[in-house]
Amino acid sequence: MTLHKIFFVPLISFRFSKHSKYFFPDIERLDNIPQGWTQSINSSYPRIEDDDKIVSSDVRDNLIKDLYEEMAQVFKEEKMCYNFSIRDFWYNIYHDEQGQEPHTHLGGCKSPVWCGIYYNKGSRPTTFIRPDVNNKMHEFPHQSEFFTNYFAELMSPNISDGVVLLFPPYLKHYVMPSRDDKMRMTFSFNLEIISAYLSLSIKLLSSLGSLCKSYNSH
Repeated sequence: MTLHKIFFVPLISFRFSKHSKYFFPDIERLDNIPQGWTQSINSSYPRIEDDDKIVSSDVRDNLIKDLYEEMAQVFKEEKMCYNFSIRDFWYNIYHDEQGQEPHTHLGGCKSPVWCGIYYNKGSRPTTFIRPDVNNKMHEFPHQSEFFTNYFAELMSPNISDGVVLLFPPYLKHYVMPSRDDKMRMTFSFNLEIISAYLSLSIKLLSSLGSLCKSYNSH
């Protein structure tokens, strides 16, 4: 018998080589909850302003540049499109009883293709929620580890400080409220394909489609 694992949800992780360059001292617990969010958190969403008191504009710009270069290298190595820009770059800081409710990044920039989290300090897992809703309705008795993973509703990747995690914008995720006062700091962002490259890709696909139709008509 062969078990075919189809329709994967891609998650990419890599270690940020310049992580040690970005050290942020502990700060006191603060509530800075963006409009529409429900749980206690200290967030700069949707961007880090030039006058931010925690992350200076120079540090912000250097961090974006360094993350961009390493992600582009990862994408090149995996033969993925690396003509992208980083959008909606913000930080989230958590202390005791602070977390984040389930959400997606579909309401972010115009057309994000990847979303990312850079785990800077005090890492705790992000929990991802299975995107299809009918899976558990058809669960059957089993003892195989494969089926245990298949029917899982939640998944928390094993991460640590200095890891960057990329995931699709539709994938719902959340952060459980902390039970201690240890500061957790992450940087989140959306990646958007540069429009000129996207337009070129659409034109190439359109040309290829026309060519196939012409070939099939002969």
